[in-house]
Amino acid sequence: MTSLVYHILLALIPSMVLSLPMLNSNQTDSYNLKLAWETYWVNSGKIDSEEVILSLPQWTLTQSNKLLHSSRLTRHKRVVFGDDDRVRIDPATDGEKFPYTAIMRVSTGCSGIMVSKSHILTAAHCVHDGQQYRQSALFFLRAGYLQPDGTTKWGYVKRFFVPSGWKDLSESKQHVNKDWDDYDVAILELATDMGDERDFIAPGLSGMFCDGKVITHGADSKVEYVSFPDDKETNAYWYVQTKIDTESPHLIYFRGDAWHGSSGAGLYTWDYNEESKKYERRVVGVLSGNRDAEPIASVQGNFNVAARLNPANFLLVCQWIGAEDKCKERYKKYLDNDSSKTLCS
Repeated sequence: MTSLVYHILLALIPSMVLSLPMLNSNQTDSYNLKLAWETYWVNSGKIDSEEVILSLPQWTLTQSNKLLHSSRLTRHKRVVFGDDDRVRIDPATDGEKFPYTAIMRVSTGCSGIMVSKSHILTAAHCVHDGQQYRQSALFFLRAGYLQPDGTTKWGYVKRFFVPSGWKDLSESKQHVNKDWDDYDVAILELATDMGDERDFIAPGLSGMFCDGKVITHGADSKVEYVSFPDDKETNAYWYVQTKIDTESPHLIYFRGDAWHGSSGAGLYTWDYNEESKKYERRVVGVLSGNRDAEPIASVQGNFNVAARLNPANFLLVCQWIGAEDKCKERYKKYLDNDSSKTLCS
C-alpha cells in the first residue's frame, strides 16, 4: 500500500474498533483485514483513533478459528523453569555490542526493543491494562538504555500506539474480541530518534500459513530475548536463548526464563532475506505473560508466552513505524495474493 493510499483511507474511513477479518465475497482467495488502533499523545493526553483496511490472502489467518483459547493469559506471572538459565550481560563490557544496543527499558517497569531509530516495541499491557491507560504511562512516559556504568539514560516518549483489539470493550467492560490478549503489542515513539546512538532490529513476520504446511518461526525454532527482570540486578542486561515449544497462529509458547519486568521484551531470531541472500535478525514476538498450552497444541504444559507478529500484529507494527511498504515487500510471498498462490500450491 502506498503512503498516499494509506492516508486517503485514514481520511475516508470513520474510526471504529478492530473487528475480526472480513471475508471479501468478491474474492474467495482474499479477505479485507481491518487494522485499528489508538494513538496516545503523552503530556497533552490527546487520543487519536485510526484504522486502515488491507487486502491479504485468505489463508494467512485460516487457522485462527481452528485453535481454541481455553486458558487465559496470566498477566502478572512469568516463570523461571528449573535451573535459572538467564545470562548476565555487563553493560561495561558488552553494552555497546549488537544486539544489546537495541534493548530498552520502559519506565512503567517493562522491557522493550528498538525496531527503528525512534520506535520501541513493547507489550500493550505495559501502557494499557485492557480497560484504561496506566497512570504511569499518561505523563512523562520514558524509555532508556543502560550506559557502561549501569545507570539508565532516559528519553521521553512522544506518543504510543495500542491496538483496538487489545482494548475492545463493550459497555459492560467485557472484551468484545475473545482473543484480545493476542494483541498484546504496542509501539512507543521517542521524542528524539536515537540516530547512530543505538541499533535496532526490524520486525519480522511470524505465522502459520497454507493450513500449517508453511510455518515461519514455529516449534523448535530458536529465539532470543534480553530483558530487565525485577528479581535480578538492575544494572545489567539479562539474556535468554530458548526454543519455541509449541504455538498457535497468535502465540509463541516457550520455557525460557522470565520474571516481572521482562514483559515487552522482543523475541528475535534469524530470518532469511531472499533479496540479499543473507540471514538477518528479526523481532518475531513480544513477551507477554504465562499460560497453559491450548488443548490441541502439540506440546502440553505451562509456558511463558509471546504475542507473535502474525500478519495482523506485524502489519500494525509496520504501520506505526512508517514501514508498511517495506514490510510488505520483504514478505511479499506471504502477504501478496498473486505471490502466495505458488507458495501454497
